[in-house]
Amino acid sequence: MPEKSKYKLTLAKSFENTTDLESNQSILLIGANGSGKTRLGTWIEMESLQRKWVHRLSAQKSLAMPDTTTPISIELAEKDLLCSYASAPTGQEMQYKDGHKWGSKPAISMLNDFQKLMVYLFSEETEENAKYKALQKTASKRIEPPKTKLDLVKEVWEKILPHRELIIRGLRIQTRVKQLEHKVYNASEMSDGERVIFYLIGQCLAAPKDGIVVIDEPELHLHKSVQIPLWTEIEKSRSDCLFVYLTHDVDFAAAKAGSTRIWLKSFDGQCWDWEVLQEDSNLPSDLLLEVIGSRKPVVFVEGNNGSHDSALYRALLTSFLVIPVGSCVQVIESVKALKSNTQLHHLEVYGIIDRDRRVPEEIERLEQESIFVLSVAEVENLFCVKEVIQIVSKRLARDIDADFQAVSDKIFKSLTDEIETQVSLRVTSEIKFRLNMFDKNKKGCAALNDALQSLVNGINVDEIYSQTLDEFNKVITEKDFESLLSLYNRKSLPKQVSGALGLKNGQLPELVVRLAQGECREQMVIAMKKYFGNFAHYIK
Repeated sequence: MPEKSKYKLTLAKSFENTTDLESNQSILLIGANGSGKTRLGTWIEMESLQRKWVHRLSAQKSLAMPDTTTPISIELAEKDLLCSYASAPTGQEMQYKDGHKWGSKPAISMLNDFQKLMVYLFSEETEENAKYKALQKTASKRIEPPKTKLDLVKEVWEKILPHRELIIRGLRIQTRVKQLEHKVYNASEMSDGERVIFYLIGQCLAAPKDGIVVIDEPELHLHKSVQIPLWTEIEKSRSDCLFVYLTHDVDFAAAKAGSTRIWLKSFDGQCWDWEVLQEDSNLPSDLLLEVIGSRKPVVFVEGNNGSHDSALYRALLTSFLVIPVGSCVQVIESVKALKSNTQLHHLEVYGIIDRDRRVPEEIERLEQESIFVLSVAEVENLFCVKEVIQIVSKRLARDIDADFQAVSDKIFKSLTDEIETQVSLRVTSEIKFRLNMFDKNKKGCAALNDALQSLVNGINVDEIYSQTLDEFNKVITEKDFESLLSLYNRKSLPKQVSGALGLKNGQLPELVVRLAQGECREQMVIAMKKYFGNFAHYIK
């Protein structure tokens, strides 16, 4: 095996074609469900050139922890744990691992080896203590007792769970709340988290010297707050080993900073499609990992996780990976960054942004970049469109026509009350857009001055304001509700109209999202689809 400072791993592209990787730290394979992570982990354990040193921890495992244990010869205990056949002749353990440990189904078989792990740990404890006792008898001065694997398990376990204490007595393990002597409980009564932490530490300590530890779904059964600290401590305790993590968990992958990350794209039964993931300064690491961890087309939207608008997008666009990234600028930048990434060029990537006060020329230009614009001014306005109001009213067993009229009257009055503000904001947006058309290719002071003067002279504020005011007044005069929602920028509209539907202030968005996530999803998709502009063609 290589020196501790650098690890080597042979990784398959197919069952005949392999590639050697070198890493100074752990290796992390991330991919969507069905991309072949477990099969590749199984190949590393059973087929790779380093298989003699591989110890794989399956995602499918029983966490039934015994209360008491009987030690045996350490050699027998080690073979029983690593290949499930204590009598395996030395040097021939691999021949028995497939059938005895995995039942000839290493990719799908469930491990039930907690008892074997406990036997191994207590056997090693007994062996080391016996050696120490014999050595101490013949020594002329006191010898420091050895630090056994059980000692290390206790040390790491208590570091991760500082409010708990492991009590190792004789051939049993108990737990207690620190500083509460009377609150002692047996190993079998530990929580899932307490047991899995013990199991993972013990299994990794049992790996062969200078080994390769393959962990399938390292985040399983663990609270996010302990995942990285636990594996950091385990890696420290086995600095001689290479750790290979197989995961689809984006948060775990993003938090494992410094690991060599491998994007596992697919597995067709014979060949794996993977490549080492390159860092991209234009894309945050967690965003990049979230995208590659999904098989769906990607659509970036405005807003934040947990908001009603992002929840609505996810309820409607179930065939997409919906990623809220904040502002419209961040949506545009994220789409462009992902499309320019050479490793991700084959992905379908889109953006959806609010109409705000964008002019047709800007909308057309954005769509050329796969960034689509809603036909309503704000995504919040989707909660107020006529078709949605009708669904909500019917669901509440109310008068549909009366409810829509009440909502319409409320919004028209709100717009009328602040028409000067809305017109001014729209004119400001138009002026900013025209100023952005400045010709940057001009050279020299005179040419730049001429270009600016020409641009400014072409912006007639009086004319723009008058035309915009006329547009708003026409919508109000004709009671054109659909056009009103395309012009009116006011994020609070859904909250304002909740009362008109007999709902408490602000309940409308919550109700619409709940209906869209449930049995009314198809109705909601039909109701809102046309307001997605040209992106409507992609909605199923």
